[in-house]
Amino acid sequence: MANTFFSDLSGAFTYSFKEPWFFTDYGFLLTLSVFLIGYAIFRPDSKLKSIYLILFSLFFYYKSSGPFLLLFLLVIVCDYFLSRAIYRLSGIKKNLLLIFSIGYSISFLLYFKYSNFFIDNINYWFTSDFKTNDLFLPIGISFYTFQSVSYILDVSKKEIKPSENIIDYTFYMTFFPHLVAGPIVRAKDFLPQIPNPLHINSEILKEAVFKISVGLAKKLLIADYLAKYVDMLHAAPDGFSGFEHWIAMYSYAFQIYFDFSGYSDIAIGIALLLGYRLKENFQNPYVAQNITSFWRRWHISLSLWLRDYIYIPLGGNRKGVFLTYLFLFLTMLIGGFWHGADWKFIFWGVSHGMLLIVHKLISKIYKWEYPPIKILHIFITFHFVSFLWLFFRSENIFLAFESIKRIIISNNFMEFWSFYSARPEVIFMLFASALIVFSPEVLKQKLINRILSLPLILWPFILLVILQVILQFRDDSIQPFIYFQF
Repeated sequence: MANTFFSDLSGAFTYSFKEPWFFTDYGFLLTLSVFLIGYAIFRPDSKLKSIYLILFSLFFYYKSSGPFLLLFLLVIVCDYFLSRAIYRLSGIKKNLLLIFSIGYSISFLLYFKYSNFFIDNINYWFTSDFKTNDLFLPIGISFYTFQSVSYILDVSKKEIKPSENIIDYTFYMTFFPHLVAGPIVRAKDFLPQIPNPLHINSEILKEAVFKISVGLAKKLLIADYLAKYVDMLHAAPDGFSGFEHWIAMYSYAFQIYFDFSGYSDIAIGIALLLGYRLKENFQNPYVAQNITSFWRRWHISLSLWLRDYIYIPLGGNRKGVFLTYLFLFLTMLIGGFWHGADWKFIFWGVSHGMLLIVHKLISKIYKWEYPPIKILHIFITFHFVSFLWLFFRSENIFLAFESIKRIIISNNFMEFWSFYSARPEVIFMLFASALIVFSPEVLKQKLINRILSLPLILWPFILLVILQVILQFRDDSIQPFIYFQF
């Protein structure tokens, strides 16, 4: 018995690159519950409370990336001291140190995420024989690198002062709810909250529990269920018809939305329990009437980051029409490449850049505002986005094009009834997903407000019902969050 106990205890302090800690893991949820009990003991303004949260955040990251925690800490320490030096300096010294600081921050991302991509392409184009490295991509490195760069740039422009102590900056960088998959949090939004956390009253508690519950339901009841069919098709795409590829395209469009927005909901809910408010990362993106509106609603923290630190510094819309479109194109190209070191992600980014340019050109002469036309715009935008998601999910760019070709050329809609007979649960989940996604925003907000207005005494029972439903209907195999890979 004692040996089993100590074995289980030692297992809690191990990490696995193949099975990182998820918000949906029972082990994490149990550990979080114990952590919250200890967290409630400290006074809100206590430095010990901040240190306690930092230690848990570091443990959380260790469970996902093991020894790469040391790399993360190295970035934090260097950022802290470099930012303070940059803030004091001016002229050429400041610019040189700024370039060094940004280069240092992104160097690790370039090495772990992109070195093999560049080596493979050099070998292909120049028939060389450089060896690639067997690299593990540290989880969350793309997100914390963007946070690091935005902090350094904001300090250099004197939009914010550098953090007065390393504890606050470490708190900001390591805050575990958003650490491994966003949202990307700006220092100017978060650092002022550290000494003044929210007072957890009944309204905030209900909002937090609601967010976490909805996020778990999105992930475990919808995204993971749709993932089964999507994974099956993309494991052997040649064995499926055009109609089945079409169904898989819709399935993945809903899967990636419910998966990523579910993670963001859980992150925002946990942050509220800790006394901090993160900004919303999604705003009903699939009801966007055009691609510009889509990017104002999808992964909002990334869209704003690309706008503020890539598009506007390049010149934005201040240097004429042609350069505006060029900067827009380059921004989305960088956004695509940020998602992954593969030509399929580059094509995805390029395609979104071209769509944004086309929309800006058309919008100068085309402005239909009648409700039926709005529905048509939503339909067209959703399908453009869904087709391009195939480049996210397919194993490579060629299979993505092959899937699109089958959907367009070889699609037989008469297969619906035979497909429904064989896989009714997939069709049911797609209709349920569409109902949730495309229902009027006003109705959804009224329902949310009605739920949040229920007395606090009822919420333990509501939470138990939600957890029971999730346990009853969730898929047996919990899928990793999609954005962990980025």
